[in-house]
Amino acid sequence: YLLFASSARLMYVERGKSIKKWASRQEMKDRRRKELLERQRQDRRNFRDHSKKLAERASQKDENVDPSMFSGFGGSNSIFGAFGADKNEKASSSKSFALDEKEHKKKSKMDTEKDPAAIAAKRQRKQVYLRRRREYFARQLMYPEWMTDIPGDLGGGNWFVLPRPEGVRCLVISSRGKTISRKRSGTVFQSFPSALPNGNPKQRQPEACILDCIYQPQKQTYYVLDLMCWQGYSVYDSNSEFRHFWIHSKLSEFPIHRTSQFNKFKFAPVPFFSANYEGLRKAYSNQHPYQIDGLLFLNKHTRYELGLTPLCLVWKDSKTSRYMVDTTDGKNMTKLQTSTLFVDKNGKVLCLEGHVVGSLPSTVIASQKISVNSLHKFSISGVEYSEKDHTERVKSISYLCEASKARLLPDSFTKISFQSHARKNKTVNIMDLAKRAQSNAILGKKNEGTLGIEQKNVEGKSETEVEMVAADEKR
Repeated sequence: YLLFASSARLMYVERGKSIKKWASRQEMKDRRRKELLERQRQDRRNFRDHSKKLAERASQKDENVDPSMFSGFGGSNSIFGAFGADKNEKASSSKSFALDEKEHKKKSKMDTEKDPAAIAAKRQRKQVYLRRRREYFARQLMYPEWMTDIPGDLGGGNWFVLPRPEGVRCLVISSRGKTISRKRSGTVFQSFPSALPNGNPKQRQPEACILDCIYQPQKQTYYVLDLMCWQGYSVYDSNSEFRHFWIHSKLSEFPIHRTSQFNKFKFAPVPFFSANYEGLRKAYSNQHPYQIDGLLFLNKHTRYELGLTPLCLVWKDSKTSRYMVDTTDGKNMTKLQTSTLFVDKNGKVLCLEGHVVGSLPSTVIASQKISVNSLHKFSISGVEYSEKDHTERVKSISYLCEASKARLLPDSFTKISFQSHARKNKTVNIMDLAKRAQSNAILGKKNEGTLGIEQKNVEGKSETEVEMVAADEKR
């Protein structure tokens, strides 16, 4: 009896520690999301000029590279760009880059043709310019964090859930009579005519449409995840509910659901559901016209953020994704957990958030001839939890090799954490999500009358619906 009692007491203590650990980490992440939403409300950005410049730069050929194009939103020399580089560093680097270009143009063509070193330097400069151009376009997308903890308000009416299509993530821009899609690496994926406004030779106006899409080769279809600009009207600062309302309403006005001479590929909106119990059931089902690759959770009140954001989360399991963990063939898990990380000039190894996950001694960098300020592949031994500051840390890392030149951004820490838990089958499962959504929905119904969770007006419309009608009338 004493042995059983002591073991039961130990189990209770360990369970209490585990609950406290997860609760503390969840509270920290929920607090971070609330602070980010509050900053978004106070800081209203003007993306009208940004949309115009983005459309103009997308129409330029890669050979015609202008260094000044990299100033502004996400145009720094830092590999992290919009993900946390210092503003002063951005300004100084872009100025020095422009000065180098002016000095380079002063050299005559005769000297360049005769001098092999000058030819090599010119070729290297061109490669740098093209990489900067790719980095600029790579930073124009919103990147989700991986769901390692369930948001505390899931199911309370603050989140959407989308069945994320499997395919190639693209930035699609239609302007001046053509449509161009670019991969996450910033390279041009396809250039084609489309039925989007100003996306084919019949329409050559400069007003652009900017879409966040996933292209699925099997269906020859671009599935629209998000909308940032429509016919010159910027909606970067509009909330997610308004943007997704526009996706469905505006795409239905154009013949983009079938192919034709002026619409080479189909466009279709990704269905979105409220992240309650019923919405999760619909999103998790196999009744979708495409192969899904996990679920995407999007906060209803967030604007379109350039870069990594905790207000957009991706979740996967073995049913919803063929690539839940690192795999080469979609079936067998690799022996080692690998990750692409950034090595700075001091030997520090950084993830996408800018957190230090390890370091390389100068002797190792010199012996293995590791290039600094670039991306490299590392093996990860696992992730451990620190009870002092309620955060996770990488146990240890081992250097493998240099990353692919096509890769521009390192992995996020949430991806490293999710992959580590997935290998041990300790990730958040669909039942945990359903229970949280159902419990918050029941709590919301109880408090609906006093707290005004849905806040209806006299006609029975929500505040967001009223904003949508007012915006259409104003336009």
